[in-house]
Amino acid sequence: MHKNISLIELEHLLEFAPCVLYKYVLLPNSKGRLLYVSSGSNDLLGLHASDMMDDIDNFWNIVHQTDLERLQAEDYSANQKGEFFVSDVRINNPAKGTTWIRLSSKPSDEFYEGHQVWTGYMVDISDTKRLEAELEERARRDAMTQLWNKSEIVSALGEELSRFERDNLPFSIMIMDLDHFKAINDNYGHLVGDDVLLKFTEIASSELREVDILGRFGGEEFLAIIHNASQEETMVIAERIRKSVEITSFTEGTTTFSITVSIGITEVKKTHKQTPEEVIKRADDALYQAKQDGRNTIRFK
Repeated sequence: MHKNISLIELEHLLEFAPCVLYKYVLLPNSKGRLLYVSSGSNDLLGLHASDMMDDIDNFWNIVHQTDLERLQAEDYSANQKGEFFVSDVRINNPAKGTTWIRLSSKPSDEFYEGHQVWTGYMVDISDTKRLEAELEERARRDAMTQLWNKSEIVSALGEELSRFERDNLPFSIMIMDLDHFKAINDNYGHLVGDDVLLKFTEIASSELREVDILGRFGGEEFLAIIHNASQEETMVIAERIRKSVEITSFTEGTTTFSITVSIGITEVKKTHKQTPEEVIKRADDALYQAKQDGRNTIRFK
C-alpha cells in the first residue's frame, strides 16, 4: 500500500464519492475563502468547485436562510478557539432542492497568508435527517391511534393558552371518556377493545374541525382542543360526537353491541393566567359530573 497519495490521485478516487473535501481559511474582515473543493461539489451542492473557490459567496448563497447566521457564527467561533468544527445545515441545491449536509473540519498545519488553513468534508445527510424526523414524529404519536400522545396534547394546550394570552381568542377543551370500556375488554377481548378505540378516533376526528386538535389522553380518554370556540359552539361539536358514537354498532361473532361516551367541557376565556393543569382539571371535573349523571351525556364547567 502506498504511504503517500497525490492530490490528483485523491481527487480521482473521490470523483464519485458522496462527499466533498475542502480547504478553508477565515481571513480577517471577510467571510472566508475556499482554497480547495473536490469535484463532488457538482452533485452534492449543485455548484462547481471553481465557482466557490473564486467567490465563497456562491456557497453562502445556497445555505438555507434559516441556517446561514448560525453556520457563520459556528464557523467564526471554531476558528477563534481552534476547535474541531461540525455543523448540520440545509442547502438549496439547484438540481435537487433543499438537502441536508454535514460540514466538518479541523485546523491543519498549513497556513495561508499567515492564517491557519482548515481541512474538512461535506456529506449528504438528508436520509439521516428524514429518519430522525420520522422517529421524532413517532415518539409524539400514540402508537395505536396515531393521535398526539398525552405529553404532546398537553404541550399543544400550553401553546393554545399562550395564543389566548396574546390574542385573547377564547377556546375550549373537551375530555371524552368511553363508558364502561373495561367491560368491552373483559367481554370481547383487547383486540375488540382496540377496534373500538380506533373507531372512536375515526368518529371524533371526522366531527372535529380542521383547526381542532385531538389527542389520546390515556386508556379510553381523549382530549380535544377546540380552537376559537365558545361553550355553545363546543357543545354542538360534542353533541355530534356523542350521537355518532351512540348510533355506531360493533359486531363480534354473533353478538352486536354499541358504546357511549361521556364528555366534560370547559371554556378558556378568563383574563388571568392559567396553566394546562388548571384547565384540564375543570374539564375533568365536568367529565366526572357527566359520569355521575348517568353517562352518555355532556357536562360543562
